[in-house]
Amino acid sequence: MNDPLIELLSCVTDARRQQAKRYVLANILLFCIFGFLYGAKSYKALCSFIEERFALLQAAFPSKMTRAPAPSTLWRIIGLVDGGALEAAFRQHAASQHAALGGDLGEVVAHDGKSLTGSYDTASDTKMSQLLRAFAVGTKIILGHVAIMVKSNEIPAMQMLVGELGLTGVVYTADAMHCQIKTIAAVKASGSEALLQVKGNQPSLEAAFEALPVRHAPEDCHVETGKIRRNRQEKRVVEVFRAGRLLDLPEWRTDVVEAVRVTRTVQRRDVAIGWKWRCTHEVAWYASTRQGTSAEQYAAATRGHWGVENQVHYILDVAMHEDASRVRKSPTILSILRSFALNILRFNKVNNVADALWRNAMNLNRVLAYSGI
Repeated sequence: MNDPLIELLSCVTDARRQQAKRYVLANILLFCIFGFLYGAKSYKALCSFIEERFALLQAAFPSKMTRAPAPSTLWRIIGLVDGGALEAAFRQHAASQHAALGGDLGEVVAHDGKSLTGSYDTASDTKMSQLLRAFAVGTKIILGHVAIMVKSNEIPAMQMLVGELGLTGVVYTADAMHCQIKTIAAVKASGSEALLQVKGNQPSLEAAFEALPVRHAPEDCHVETGKIRRNRQEKRVVEVFRAGRLLDLPEWRTDVVEAVRVTRTVQRRDVAIGWKWRCTHEVAWYASTRQGTSAEQYAAATRGHWGVENQVHYILDVAMHEDASRVRKSPTILSILRSFALNILRFNKVNNVADALWRNAMNLNRVLAYSGI
């Protein structure tokens, strides 16, 4: 880690008048991050945390503040935060964490959007806010966010985020929505590769992929069989087919050089039919711009992509109460601060986030002892 977090937060633009700067912005942002590390989910809870721990926080991070802000004061301060400057500080902090944890070439970076469910406001006819996150699968660090505009969707947001992150030599993964020629062009322009799921939104490409096994044998194959857990067993077969010039689609053949078929067979013991095994069979196709990747590597990448769901979005909703939060004032700013908190936990090798938040609530020194602050 290079710069302390408080120094990075000091670079965030403070739009308040000089006379109104009773509360130091960098300290307020840092204390909010600490509040999320204690399980806070609202402005009132954040203020209660700062008030209860004010003496200890001031001793660790001295400032001219004499008391904790009121909830109305806090949301006014947060409402004036420059989201772009805060995101720049977040990305710099995340990049240093990612590098310190050994993030390297070939890293899988998953993208997925998330709605802040409780942020809608019917009184002012405000839609719920949405963010697209980039997540490094290997280090479990969130690398960046982009706000999804109200009359837009995740597709241009991912293209923008790929360009802004400036990562080279990584593999970007995303769901079928992002299987677009412009998205692949943005990834290739950044010096990286793409692995995108193919579904019915690209019917011609999906049909061309489904025709490949009829005429050609797979270049490589990898089989994974999981142990029986909770009356469930899964088998995954990953096959790699050469695509490119074999595709009768001029717009795709240049960049889509390999097609990956993932066949997933799941057996479940069902009590309704006398504890007999019931089998389900699913097939998914992926378009890859990278040549020479083994089936085993594709298996790890396709499975790792879902880490953005179960290791980020699920944790934010269940352990950190993001969906339960009814904050409607600057919800995206608070979501970025939650990402700061989650990255700090992951950087310190915390796996059980809910348990860590509970333990933190009983002992402030646990948080102050975290690395990366």
